[in-house]
Amino acid sequence: MALDGQVRSVASANSSAVDLVTSEIRRAVLTGALPAGEQFSIRDLAAQLGVSHIPIREALRRLESQGLIVLRQARSASVAPLSTSDLEAIYRLRYQIELPLAGASAGRRDSSEISRLDELLEASRDLDPEVAWQGHYDFHEALVHPAANAWDDRVLHTLWMAAERYTHLVFDPTQITEDERQRRYDKHRQLRDAALQSDPEAMMAALREHLSGNEDRIRDHIRAIEAH
Repeated sequence: MALDGQVRSVASANSSAVDLVTSEIRRAVLTGALPAGEQFSIRDLAAQLGVSHIPIREALRRLESQGLIVLRQARSASVAPLSTSDLEAIYRLRYQIELPLAGASAGRRDSSEISRLDELLEASRDLDPEVAWQGHYDFHEALVHPAANAWDDRVLHTLWMAAERYTHLVFDPTQITEDERQRRYDKHRQLRDAALQSDPEAMMAALREHLSGNEDRIRDHIRAIEAH
């Protein structure tokens, strides 16, 4: 199928071709420019992005490991479908891994780490959707950073990337009122305050409430899509 307008050329960008291709396809999936179930050929994708087949294949393998893409054959792929079972599996693992690390990180930050947490909190409500979304992603990473090791980071990054396409459905930063922007900020401010206290149980409870509320809203949205 033709991909005109769904992905943007990266041929003139000055960075790793694989990283750029991965980023652009992820953007297209997360924003819905490439919707769930959409099939496309590697040849068409290479032409649209302005690169060879080699970085395309490597980028698709990365995205497949994140649950965003399904590689069909040597020459084609599709966007992974959305499902409640997929959503629930992602969040089940987040509860098991993310909550204990956030609890273990509570009260363990020096002044520079606290400043970083505050900077990311502010970035999460930036008017630029891309800045806001990156700030939100990095904020959740910072909540577990003091206690996380390299393997924790690898697993959590995979889960967060897989969760992003679901959270985009309900918490799209390009479609947001000022009241909703403030509501989201206040929710994350509560997590920030809990992170500064030396109370692991309170931190874990705050993060569980935050994640489960998001999961419930997303599940309702996905069920409506599945029913339709």
